[in-house]
Amino acid sequence: MFMFASVLRDHMPEAGPLLVGLAIALVALGRYLIFAGGALGIITLFRRPLRFRQIQKIPFTSTQMTREFLYSLSSFIVFASVGLAGFRLNETVGFFAIYKVPDQYGWVWFALSVPVALLVHDFYFYWAHRFMHQPGIFERVHRIHHLSTNPSPLAAFAFHPLEAVIEALGFILILTVVPMHPLAFLIVSTLMITINVIGHLGYELYPSGLQASAFGKFLNTATGHNQHHRAFSFNYGLYTLVWDRLFKTTHPHYEATFDALTARQSAGPDSPLSDKGNLS
Repeated sequence: MFMFASVLRDHMPEAGPLLVGLAIALVALGRYLIFAGGALGIITLFRRPLRFRQIQKIPFTSTQMTREFLYSLSSFIVFASVGLAGFRLNETVGFFAIYKVPDQYGWVWFALSVPVALLVHDFYFYWAHRFMHQPGIFERVHRIHHLSTNPSPLAAFAFHPLEAVIEALGFILILTVVPMHPLAFLIVSTLMITINVIGHLGYELYPSGLQASAFGKFLNTATGHNQHHRAFSFNYGLYTLVWDRLFKTTHPHYEATFDALTARQSAGPDSPLSDKGNLS
């Protein structure tokens, strides 16, 4: 969405701040409706065959989803405001590391810039998230997001306005410190919303045995983030558990919970396996 504003200004230099800000908000809303709304539609339509993948056996309520949707709308207004301010400042100072010609850095960097940007953003998110869990800040700001102890996909961007500012600054950071082609940034932002929605899905999509692989051990999951919404002091990462494992903030029952849940999935919906660890 931030990159869309840059493209809009390139092709419509006469576009005023109001139009650019509106464009950012509408792009953010459109992506949210497609990804979060689409995910909610799928798990609602297929809730019966997916029931054994459900992490908490608690239905999403209409009151909860309305609150999540309205706070997400307010977040998009904040994203538009921060994005517009960032691009106006960039036009004056020129601090964004955006490049338009792929050959400027080569295709190898084009490919590498995606995981590098994700790791930079994940590191920023981890510490920003821990900051928002500090006493006094949590109650005034981050509590809004945690009103959903069993979040639906609509909760992906359900933030207090101040938290939305902090989230938006993460993208400003990426555009400042990581040289990126617009297409690479589009890939990053698409992965961001996809993984964010998966984390708030309420259903575990990944297969059993994931923890046995080096990649899977550090990949964040719906189980991990759902645990965070119930036990606030663990699993702060967005894309990965790299920083949680490094700084010892992984939930102590995370592996057992994930393995128990995915074992039920493998055995099928009529498996006699218990729900032990399901709500840890």
